[in-house]
Amino acid sequence: MTSSMFIQPFFDYKPEEWLAMVYAWPKKIEPDSSFVIGFAFKTERYAKEFFDLLRAYNDGDSTDNNNNIRLSLITENPTDYSVYIYPSNERKNIINFMKETEKKFGEDNELLILNLTLCKQFPYGEGSSFKRFKELYIKGNPVELYPFLLKDGNRPEVIKSIEPIIKYDIKIEHRKLLKKEDPEYQHGKDIIGLK
Repeated sequence: MTSSMFIQPFFDYKPEEWLAMVYAWPKKIEPDSSFVIGFAFKTERYAKEFFDLLRAYNDGDSTDNNNNIRLSLITENPTDYSVYIYPSNERKNIINFMKETEKKFGEDNELLILNLTLCKQFPYGEGSSFKRFKELYIKGNPVELYPFLLKDGNRPEVIKSIEPIIKYDIKIEHRKLLKKEDPEYQHGKDIIGLK
């Protein structure tokens, strides 16, 4: 039996640079309304690296029509939720790589996919903008991902020099409802010790 490894894009993850999340929605929600999810960072340089990584997951494109960038918002308990972002294992270039290696080495070839799962926990509760976002969000509607800097301690400001990324598929779930095959389930159980 042979093995082939596909390495997804990586970067130097620094959780201390990822400070907060920002959520926004239109005053009047329509069937085709766009929603905003913002990632707030300490420095513009790191924000650019982070968004360059997300674009690399999507083959350099800023519109993710194929859910190449997986984004999950997982409620952990009444006071915390986790944000997960990672590349899909079903990206077109992985499927092509799998076909090429199968052609070259046969069906006994084992494909290993190496990727980075970014995860960070944030506060959750009655005053959380995530709680309201979760109530208003319409599944399948466009979500615009924006980079922010936190100014003056806690005021988010959009980084206009970095193009936003548009997605149409995000996961919003409670940890208790995750399935065993969900990457977030395994990560929470094995990596961060959640039950």
